[in-house]
Amino acid sequence: MDLVRLAILGGGSVRCSPPVVASLATYFGERPLQIRMYDADEERLDLFDRLARLCFMTTKSTHNLVSTTDADEALEEAAFAIVQVGENCARKFLNMPPGEAEAVQRATNALVSRIPEEARVLSLLPQSLQLPRERYYRLDWPGQLTDEERRSVPLQTLRYLNSEEYVHQLLKDNERSPLKSWLNDPSTAELVSTV
Repeated sequence: MDLVRLAILGGGSVRCSPPVVASLATYFGERPLQIRMYDADEERLDLFDRLARLCFMTTKSTHNLVSTTDADEALEEAAFAIVQVGENCARKFLNMPPGEAEAVQRATNALVSRIPEEARVLSLLPQSLQLPRERYYRLDWPGQLTDEERRSVPLQTLRYLNSEEYVHQLLKDNERSPLKSWLNDPSTAELVSTV
């Protein structure tokens, strides 16, 4: 059976990656997924790649996972694309110093322009960040993090990876996520049309 290719742009997102990979680990669609996670930050990408593999192993998921710092490789023949680019990925992608205004919008524009035209696209970015596509879907999910929560996510992820805590609660919390609903029925997300 052919794999359905799903690209994640911003796979190192502290806000999005844990709930996204937990949702995908508990997603069992008609066809298995090949999930291609992209991020310009190799260290963050590695952290969430390892979390995804742990979640997939825990749920006995048959999804195939490829992580890459090459956006074109991640997007090759993608049927679905999830856009969750954060400031860290954007700055590294654009080779910009911290604090540059508009980094996320500029990086997102450049990355989204590479998504195959026929791919179904879901934005997890704030509503103020528009994608340069005629049509795409958007979710107000997952919620925004406080600064303290943002700092704690990598540490919590390391506790999962070191078997100091189990990922079961993370998986349970995302069993009925809006991402899974969107994969089954795109109309469950807001359709954004720029035409």
